[in-house]
Amino acid sequence: MKTVEFKTADGRTRYYLAGEDGLPVEPVIKFLKFRDAAGYARNTLKGECIHLMHYFEFLEERGTLYEDVTIDDLARFVGWLKNPDIEKKIVAFREKPAHAAETINKHVDTVIAFYDYLMRHDGLENRLSEKLVVFVKNPSPAYRSFLYGIADSKPTKSHMLKMPVSKRVVKTIKKEEAVVLLEACHNLRDYFLLSLLFETGMRIGEALALWLEDFDISGKKIHICDRGELENLAEIKTVESPRILDCTNELMDLFTEYVSTYHDTDVETNHVLLKIRGDHKGMAMEYADVDNLFRALRKRTGVYVTPHMFRHTSLSLLHAAGWNPELLKERAGHRNIYTTLNTYVHPTEEEVTEAFRKVSDSLRMPGIGKEADQ
Repeated sequence: MKTVEFKTADGRTRYYLAGEDGLPVEPVIKFLKFRDAAGYARNTLKGECIHLMHYFEFLEERGTLYEDVTIDDLARFVGWLKNPDIEKKIVAFREKPAHAAETINKHVDTVIAFYDYLMRHDGLENRLSEKLVVFVKNPSPAYRSFLYGIADSKPTKSHMLKMPVSKRVVKTIKKEEAVVLLEACHNLRDYFLLSLLFETGMRIGEALALWLEDFDISGKKIHICDRGELENLAEIKTVESPRILDCTNELMDLFTEYVSTYHDTDVETNHVLLKIRGDHKGMAMEYADVDNLFRALRKRTGVYVTPHMFRHTSLSLLHAAGWNPELLKERAGHRNIYTTLNTYVHPTEEEVTEAFRKVSDSLRMPGIGKEADQ
């Protein structure tokens, strides 16, 4: 089994699952076409194709047809994702699962969506999606809307095989480290890109999708627009992502200097971020270019950093400055406020330590310590 990338008739990049004979796996092709028509992002489609590749590899090892799968088989699939050798006579010892709980949940979500599509489209009789799906109420949400408690909250759709996921720790960098990274940039484009990510907290895909007209210099605003899949494969992540970001005079001045330096008469693309050397100089910057840049920065500075850590850092600083969750949600371009709350609205280790220090005297018990030993 392998995931194959191809170009559609209208030039879009898409994926399909090929079997050992090199032929497309027909039910997966149908499912991915449906998801594509429904408007799912390219990276989502790629991820789902990979999830189903693993699933069909599991079925192939067990000699099971996808039409004959039971809920017990799906439970075994979860075990297989934790340890792919689990079905073999000799099972290799693993200090940790092959896939994290969050990744396993994404696999199972995709498989359930796959069977739900087959049930509704082809009348597949095993009805796995119905058997596994459960509805649960959100227990004690951290954020309560104005009308909370007036009516029962809607239950959330889940499934019986959902694994518990440990609380994710947001990875950020210190502002001093951001300065070190900026000073390590060898050209104005890289300096502008890092400054853009740090100040706005936008996703790297959103930065790569920016066009020149998205910058309102006089209004000091940047417009995040959804134009679908672009020539450099950049695209907006969710329907909530299009938004307007306020920015500083300094960032706008840097943008103006960058454009006047690199956007000469030979540049034909409307993309802001360009390749600045090589045979493809003047063309839109791609994800691979960003990956190479951050690899170089990590090597030069010794600071471990990814583009998304700039986003986390920017939004975490805004939260620390007192921004409320509603403002953070709009700035981040999140679909719902719970994503914002679960990611950014929580105390840091330093804040917990400082809070304890302030009340430590009230917790100290008399007669404990040196006096008790006398």
